[in-house]
Amino acid sequence: MKTKAWLGALAIALLLIAVMGCDEGINDWSSSAKVTGYVYADAAHTVVLPGVQVIVEGDPDSDSPYKGPDRWFTTDQNGYFEGIVFLGYSSADTTYNYLGDLDVAYFTGQWSFRWGGGITVAPGSVFTLPPVDTTMRNVE
Repeated sequence: MKTKAWLGALAIALLLIAVMGCDEGINDWSSSAKVTGYVYADAAHTVVLPGVQVIVEGDPDSDSPYKGPDRWFTTDQNGYFEGIVFLGYSSADTTYNYLGDLDVAYFTGQWSFRWGGGITVAPGSVFTLPPVDTTMRNVE
């Protein structure tokens, strides 16, 4: 009987250590989101464009902008990118920023395109942007 009680107490202690040792609950899916997409060199979306720099930053026109650092990703040989965006944790008031609105822009040596804002992500979410190509231009 004492062995069962001891094992139960040990299990509870290990669980508490694991919970407290998880960097205060911050991990990829409790406080982060994934952003993915493809970039093409043509409007038909048949020629992929590797090496495009994709920047994700806060949407300044949003009521709930992403408050984390700007994140840069690069498209791979398939024109694909994905990246984890940490939504934030404030040590001052110990709260998570569970929603964030993103602004996304794409850059190469000869071309740039700003997708713009209005992209809302939450912890554990995956937001796949529509395909982008070098024929797209921002209207000023």
